[in-house]
Amino acid sequence: MVLDLVSRSIIIFMLASCVTVTKPVPMGDDKYMLSLNARGGFNNNGELLKDSIERANAFCREKGLYAHILQTEVSGVQMWTPQGNQVVFKCLEHK
Repeated sequence: MVLDLVSRSIIIFMLASCVTVTKPVPMGDDKYMLSLNARGGFNNNGELLKDSIERANAFCREKGLYAHILQTEVSGVQMWTPQGNQVVFKCLEHK
């Protein structure tokens, strides 16, 4: 009974994790920034940063370009504090 309650609590906690990502925001000089915030999840900072970079690439790909990452920043600790990252990038033409 207690184990069943613990199992259910863990599943609910896993499903309750929330990740939000902003749309790319223009910063001038053809630079863009997007931010990702995550709470209560089991993803590490590397996985979350990968998600942000993939979104930057998708944004540029829609323009027929590719994302050139200029700067990344991560914060938070997996399963301990809210996690976040910021990616600054430019969309460049393929060489």
